[in-house]
Amino acid sequence: MTDIFAQQVQEQFSLFRHTKAAEIYLDNAASTQVPDSVLNCVLNHYQSGHGNVHRASHSFARNSTLRFESARDVVADWINAQQRENIIWTSGTTDAINLIADGLAHTINAGDEILVSTLDHHSNLVPWQMLAKRCNAHLREIPILANGDLDLEHFSAMLNPKVKIVALPHVANTIGCVLPIAQITRLCHDVNALCIVDGAQAIAHQPIDVQRLGCDFYVFSGHKMYAPTGIGVLYGKTTALELLKPSRFGGEMISKVSFDSSSWNVLPYRLEAGTPNIVGAIAIAAAIRFIEQWPVKQRLAHEQDLLHYAIKRLTQHPLVEILASPTLHSSAIAFNLKNIHPQDAAVLFDQQDLALRAGSHCASPLTQQLSPQGMLRISFALYNQLSDIDTLMTAIDMIEDLYA
Repeated sequence: MTDIFAQQVQEQFSLFRHTKAAEIYLDNAASTQVPDSVLNCVLNHYQSGHGNVHRASHSFARNSTLRFESARDVVADWINAQQRENIIWTSGTTDAINLIADGLAHTINAGDEILVSTLDHHSNLVPWQMLAKRCNAHLREIPILANGDLDLEHFSAMLNPKVKIVALPHVANTIGCVLPIAQITRLCHDVNALCIVDGAQAIAHQPIDVQRLGCDFYVFSGHKMYAPTGIGVLYGKTTALELLKPSRFGGEMISKVSFDSSSWNVLPYRLEAGTPNIVGAIAIAAAIRFIEQWPVKQRLAHEQDLLHYAIKRLTQHPLVEILASPTLHSSAIAFNLKNIHPQDAAVLFDQQDLALRAGSHCASPLTQQLSPQGMLRISFALYNQLSDIDTLMTAIDMIEDLYA
């Protein structure tokens, strides 16, 4: 049933209908492909008349504003935000985290502590590193266990009244480790620390309920969930968003301006400077509608079938070294081929029409710990099939023969 489901999904992508059958895409943690329904939504927006939002009374502006603000409602409903004003449009996860870090600078004093983890993507490490330097605060690393899980016992011991911010991934982009965010949030709030979650790798792979998770901020990107690049979402509790001082100015975030002073608009617009990515927001709503065609249980079962089958096949091959085996595992696997540099292996996979990723995966601290030379990663989406993994294993056999 897994391959039948994937084939039904593939029918909604021109890419898979028009490319050669042998070409297999296993780099979905970097970016997913975009279905026809989302592409058509973008095209239809421009063909039906595009106008700037919030700025004019003519029909082009009214229609664009309606679509743009309706998309905010779709996102708010999808992640169970308390209200639509909790959704801020950004250009992506990185942009959202930087916006939060800049906005919280006034709350951080010398000697305060900011906690991140070995698992974090550079985008959820460097902004906090820069903030710590700017404010003479201390950036501290939460370690991981041998299997790749976050060391929750160590994390609990690190928490103290000096900790003001804890920034963690929901799912690690490299090894697919799923963190218990609801539990982590409760621990953060016990010491009055803000919990900021990088949801880029979770958003397409599991249902997100921000109220159940309890985190103060949750951020993600459209291009990880079947939408185009250049659009992202910053969710924040109202109290958390009100803490953020604007760091970008102009456009809709303005309330009043004089040469002496300026004042800011209400949420969410106060944090959305300049002309937004209107069609990007509309496309995210279309991507959500694409995902919601299938029940949550069916989507989860499909991706877990792919994950478990891939782990089974890779584990059985003598050339393969799987680099982490987290307890809760989402749709990414980090591995290497013994005595073969991962970059060389990636080129050989590409020559066999397999697209996967090699390198540090924008997570240098973790890569240095697990495999300093880098690592290979496969990552799944709804359109992947069990037969994709069989093809991967055949390719590994061919590489083994080449190096024999």
